[in-house]
Amino acid sequence: MHWREYSKIMVPQIEQTLATELANSSFVPQLRDAMTYAVMAGGKRLRPMLTLAVLTTYQLPTDQYLKPASALELIHTYSLIHDDLPAMDDDDLRRGKPTTHKAFGEDIAILAGDGLQPLAFEWLTDDNDIMSATQKVQLVTALAKASGAVGMVAGQVLDIAGMHSESVTLNETQTIHYHKTGALIAYALQAGAIMAGATKVVQESLYDFGMAYGLAFQIKDDLDDYVAGKVEAQAYPTILGVTATKDMLQKQVNIAQESLDKFHELTQLDTKLLASFLDYFTDKTE
Repeated sequence: MHWREYSKIMVPQIEQTLATELANSSFVPQLRDAMTYAVMAGGKRLRPMLTLAVLTTYQLPTDQYLKPASALELIHTYSLIHDDLPAMDDDDLRRGKPTTHKAFGEDIAILAGDGLQPLAFEWLTDDNDIMSATQKVQLVTALAKASGAVGMVAGQVLDIAGMHSESVTLNETQTIHYHKTGALIAYALQAGAIMAGATKVVQESLYDFGMAYGLAFQIKDDLDDYVAGKVEAQAYPTILGVTATKDMLQKQVNIAQESLDKFHELTQLDTKLLASFLDYFTDKTE
């Protein structure tokens, strides 16, 4: 199955899981409304879908893992809420809708983000028997690292520093995106391996696949923005030019494929579904 067909099956299930779990919560209504508004604002649901794609590769029943897989979307949403705040990017719109702080006020928006972060860890440790206590601890530890001060938050700090700098180097830009974008996508792949009970070396192969995929995702995003006329100092086409940026994108795709090949060698599992996610980068950017 190709990722585009897979998304048509899995994204509605992820959406339903998010909506149902939030609706059934006992949170203060105003807080629940703000959290739900932000989470259900749309998006590709790429991260939980990658986790579930690993489980599908292992031929495990994805319906039993929807809640822990969707936990990552809570972290991603919390980061977007805070990213949009006046103290950060100061954005009024996200995906064509008012940002959470515009819809609910800065105070409630901050608290909605604060509420989503620990809720993600609660979903990972939910009382069920599909994973062992050891697996749950591994997931919590891995997500804490990916989303915290050595992962996504570090990338956000470096991003802010870059915005106040007169020039940003290629290495600095890559470091920002390895942390800010790559870390959570790499976790998504690693999480699937942990849920499947994979060995450390197998987890590492998928983590490497995710990190290369994450950087490629950011590079393509920069290319698409550049072509659309959105030029930013910290974007790859601004630093390298379009041709060199396309070459860099292909290099990351190659690294991701090599990591996936290693995963196949270690497990002998069919990797067609995971490999199809790389087709996202073959769309032409003129």
